[in-house]
Amino acid sequence: MLHSLNGSPSAPAIRLGALLLTALLAGCLDVPEAGTEVSVTEALAFEPIGRGMQARLDTTMIAIRDAATWTAYQDSLHPLQPFKAVDFEREMVLLVALPVPSGGYDVRFQIVEKTDIGLAAGYLLFTPGDDCRVTVGASVVFQAVRLARTDEVPHFTGDREAYRCTEPR
Repeated sequence: MLHSLNGSPSAPAIRLGALLLTALLAGCLDVPEAGTEVSVTEALAFEPIGRGMQARLDTTMIAIRDAATWTAYQDSLHPLQPFKAVDFEREMVLLVALPVPSGGYDVRFQIVEKTDIGLAAGYLLFTPGDDCRVTVGASVVFQAVRLARTDEVPHFTGDREAYRCTEPR
């Protein structure tokens, strides 16, 4: 397991543990034998290709490996700027879309790693603090990233982080 300098588990180790627990509870993985550890074999480079706060989707976490599927998803997404192009011969898209209760939310991929059980794709949902004024009305925040094409099965895991809108006095 990865540890920080003070001996406590590092953030990637904690994310990986949360990923495994989520996948096990969802029935996506077989329970590993006692003493078996999942290891990260490679951190993967990824590039954001678009994000937004308006989508006609329910909770969505998916790897998209062909242009036809990506086009169908784009019809449900309203990005802040046009999506960057994707070469599906060499690349694929990871998409996370999350319904939220109001404005002020955002989602961003933080890490994509190849593990011995597949891809671990970690994202962070930014939530407005209680000092924020936000628009009222449900929304769906999303981000799409491109990365080198792989046949690995992605397992998505997310964290939440509140942010402040006013400076402390």
